Amino acid sequence: MTDQANQSVLDDEESRKTYIGVMKAVGEIGLPFSLGLAVLFTNLVLSNGILTALLGAIITYLIVFFIVKTFFSH
Repeated sequence: MTDQANQSVLDDEESRKTYIGVMKAVGEIGLPFSLGLAVLFTNLVLSNGILTALLGAIITYLIVFFIVKTFFSH
C-alpha cells in the first residue's frame, strides 16, 4: 500500500512539472505568436501593406511576450 502512495505522490509531482512547463510554453510562445498572426492578417486584409503588417506582427509579438513574461514570472 505504501508503494502505491509513494508512486502517487511522485506522479503528482511529475504532472505538476509537466503542467507548469506546458503553460509556460503556451504563455511565452503560443499566445504572442497567435496574436502576432492575428495582427499580421488583419493588416493584410485592410490593405496596409506587407511591411506594415510584418512590423505590426513583430511589435505585437514582442509586447505580448514581455507582458506574459512579467505576469507569469512569479
